[in-house]
This record gives sequence, C-alpha cells and structure tokens, in this order.
Amino acid sequence: MTSRRFRGAAVAWLLLLGYASLYPFIPLRETSWDLVATAFARPRYLTTFDTVVNVLAYMPLGLIMTLLFREAGAPRLAAIARAIAFGALFSLAMEGCQLFIPGRVSSIYDAYANTAGTLVGTLVFIDPFYSVVTRPMGLSREEMVIAGPWGDTGLVLVLMWLIAQLNPGLPFFGAGNIVGAESDLRDLSVFHSASVAMGIAGFGLFVSALLADGPGTLRVTLVLLSTALWLKFMAASVMLQPHLAEEWLSVGRIVGLLAGIAILVPLRRFSRPTRVYLALVLVLAGSLVSKIAGAYSPLDEFLRVFRWPYGQLANFATMTRFVHEIWPFAAVIFLIGLFFRTRRGVQ
Repeated sequence: MTSRRFRGAAVAWLLLLGYASLYPFIPLRETSWDLVATAFARPRYLTTFDTVVNVLAYMPLGLIMTLLFREAGAPRLAAIARAIAFGALFSLAMEGCQLFIPGRVSSIYDAYANTAGTLVGTLVFIDPFYSVVTRPMGLSREEMVIAGPWGDTGLVLVLMWLIAQLNPGLPFFGAGNIVGAESDLRDLSVFHSASVAMGIAGFGLFVSALLADGPGTLRVTLVLLSTALWLKFMAASVMLQPHLAEEWLSVGRIVGLLAGIAILVPLRRFSRPTRVYLALVLVLAGSLVSKIAGAYSPLDEFLRVFRWPYGQLANFATMTRFVHEIWPFAAVIFLIGLFFRTRRGVQ
C-alpha cells in the first residue's frame, strides 16, 4: 500500500458532497449577521428525513478518511479521531459556504448530523465489528479484485454507477432522461435496445477487468445489475409520478438487457487484455448510441416527473444526472489506462 492509494476515493466523495452542498453554485449573495445567527439557531423545520440523509452521506467519508489516515501510518484510534475531525471541519466549511448561496439554508444542526455520519462511518474500524466484518471484507477485496489503486479506482466507479441508479428519472443504461425519451421517440427503439445491449456487455466486461478471477464475471455482473434494477424500482415507486413509474425501463430496454447478457456470456472467456479492450469499445459505443436516442429536458421540466415532498430534489437530480452522464467517459479513461497496464504484463 502507498500513502496515495485512497486519495482518489477521498477526492471523489468530497466532490460529490461539495456538489450536493453547494449546488447551484451561482449566483452568490451577500451574507449578513442575520443569516449567521439563523445558522446557529434551531431550524423552524427539522425533518427526520433530512437528518438521516446527512448522516448517510457522510458515513462513506468517515470510512474513506480513516483508511487514508491509517495508510499514512496513524494508529487505528488516531486515524478514527482525525477522520471525525476532518468530517466536522469539512461540514462546517460547506455550511459556511452555503451562507453565500441563494436558496440554501445553512445550519449548525446539519453540521452535527454530518459529523455524526462521519463518526458512524469510522465505527467499522472498532472491534468487534472490525474483526468480524471489516477485516474479512478487506481480505475478500484483496482476493477478488485486482490489487492496488487500479482495483480501488474501479470499485469507486462501480459505486458511482450505483449512485446514479438512485435517480429513477434516468433511463436504465441510456442518456438523457425519461421525459419524452420513450413516448416521443418510438421509432428509435432499436437504438434503445442496441445501446442497452452494448452498455450491459461493456459493463460486464468492465467488471471482468476488475476481478482477479475472471470466471466470476457473470455472477458478479448479475448481482450488480439486480441491485441496480432493485434500486431503480424502489426509487421509482417512491419518487416518480404514478403514470411515469415504469418509464425508466421500456420493452426495448428489457430486450437490450437480455441481449447484453447473452453477448457477455461468450466474451467473458477471452484473455484479460482482450476483455479490457472490448469493454472499452462497448462502453464507448453504447454511450454514443444512447445519446442518439436520448432526450434531454430542462431542469424544471425534468423535476416535474417527481412527486417528492422533501427538499434537496434539484440537488439530488442534477448530481445523479451528472454522474450518470459522465460515468461512461470516466470508465473509458480508466479502461484505456488499464489496457496499457495489462498489455505491459502487470497483473
């Protein structure tokens, strides 16, 4: 391990938290002492939902920062203390920045919830949980996934992909959003099926490139796809307007899903360099074809498909849509680097 191994994961999660905290970034406003005083007062509306979301969002930060401080040489308890302090300071910085953003409400209670989330994330390194769960999971990661920063980066990309699936307004393995994507472009259903098929096969080969043992590709891919479908279904049933609850998965996309799995079955048996190269080609091709058939709506129209009574909807929708759009290209960059590394014979 090197002192830089988990920096990428830390930066990625900090950027996501920053996006969620500071959107829409501009225009800025002049702050005042009244706003500062309000930030330290008890909010008029303190919802359980917002508190739970803040805790959940900062739990991965606590885990990642503890790993980062531990690999830098800090003892376990010292690493935990530093991670909690870092989470608290970062949260206070985000709340301070919100004072300058119209529409955002800065609150010390949010900082408390964020710090609590960081604390909960660090608890995975406390016995007996560490000995029973965390350490065995770490050993399994070393056995199942390619070693070092390349494996860690790939796992971060898989996590980002799963986060994007939390937005039911985005089509499954497609570009754009569901508004008009299936109703207004029926004649492009063949492109929907083709893009999903290439995307599924490319994603499966991406998973294959991460695994130290290639034969497990199909099982792991099916587990990830099942998890993604379950997340989409649950989010759609809760967040979307009733008449749009099934728009994210059309008949054409189901056909593409089955075709993509069928394509993956023989391709997963090729050598590692070949699988990495094919993953690169299929992910890129699937993304480009999906943009031909994808439909994009302005943010205000996009938000109308939701029936979400809580706040932060615009932040959630734009952040997940950004991750959804950028993921194929981030995966392609990763696969290009992994291809040349594999070609040099570094396994």
